[in-house]
Amino acid sequence: MSARIYDRELGIKTTGLREWQGTTAYNRYEATPYQALETLFQSYRVKQGGRVVDFGCGRGRVVFYIHRRFKVPVVGIEANDKTYEEALENKHRYRVKAGHIKAPIHF
Repeated sequence: MSARIYDRELGIKTTGLREWQGTTAYNRYEATPYQALETLFQSYRVKQGGRVVDFGCGRGRVVFYIHRRFKVPVVGIEANDKTYEEALENKHRYRVKAGHIKAPIHF
């Protein structure tokens, strides 16, 4: 399944790259591929009662994927202000689609 279709199902927007040229600490934004998440979580399960923290969460793809798949509390930490705001916008849209999942999401 394509990243855009996954994003649409989750109600989020995480595709694309972001370049920050001319900054002292350069870290390009590129979301973790959904196929990599599928492969990882075929072997690793987040148990009920578990929690996940994603450092450098970007727009929140991993946060929302884990929340939906395992229904556990998730925290995303992002240092870039613009990307952080995009994660919050994604959270709002995601909650419309996945409001039935009661585990909290924090950024």
